[in-house]
Amino acid sequence: MFKKLLLLSLVSLSLFAYDFGAVPKVKVVDIPKGQRLMIQFGKTECIWCEQMAPYFKEIKEKYPKTPIYYVNLDKDVLGGINSNVVVLPTSIFWDENGTEIGRHVGYLLPDQIIELLRKYGVLVEDEEKGK
Repeated sequence: MFKKLLLLSLVSLSLFAYDFGAVPKVKVVDIPKGQRLMIQFGKTECIWCEQMAPYFKEIKEKYPKTPIYYVNLDKDVLGGINSNVVVLPTSIFWDENGTEIGRHVGYLLPDQIIELLRKYGVLVEDEEKGK
């Protein structure tokens, strides 16, 4: 009975893990160019990546036009290699041509994510909310 409860608990928790909301989960080669953007690299068993997922969900809900993408290295190993990702979590910022303009390695809090999005010109604030 205990094993069944434990298994059910673990399955339930895994359903809620990594809820990035509206942040697209893609491979690096599928990320469109043409605008500044942020790519968040993570992995299925990265506890820090999991901890950051709700932050990205909230940011995407507040700033829906802000281009943020999530790449799971379990599904896109080559994308991580080509992007020189060695430590997780890693945040990479691209310019309109897909050239890296910034990088942060390690865990970030929501206000730090917003600060980096602003610094690299990625954050798209909705002018309508201020009216």
